[in-house]
Amino acid sequence: MLEFLTPAKKRKWLDLTPMIDVVFLLLIFFMLTSIYAKPMMPVSLPESETSTVQEEPEITLGISSDGSLSLNSQNITIDQLYERLSGLLERHREKNIRLIADKQIHFGLVINVMDIAKKAGADNIAVVTEKKAAL
Repeated sequence: MLEFLTPAKKRKWLDLTPMIDVVFLLLIFFMLTSIYAKPMMPVSLPESETSTVQEEPEITLGISSDGSLSLNSQNITIDQLYERLSGLLERHREKNIRLIADKQIHFGLVINVMDIAKKAGADNIAVVTEKKAAL
């Protein structure tokens, strides 16, 4: 009798090389873009159309237009701020501060005061804004 040779079954092979190339390119892309993303410090502007009334924090820190500071309506200097604020924050359970700054002052002073407040132990600093008048 005549025997026919059956062809060996061909293995179906899926080439994954292009897919792996794409995955590595995406991985490199996201790694490079995440390195250059700089974290932003949350800042509220002096006027806001969507201002809402927040729960009254226990500590209020004010900066007037001439740069003088007040802590809970008592005038203090920048040198006294850390000591007085850390003492107040130790006595309060919630370490929230409401910062009221005049819009005419230099932004660097606001950042300096916020840094001192964070070093003194403040968890949250809410910058008070004034709601814009409707036109």
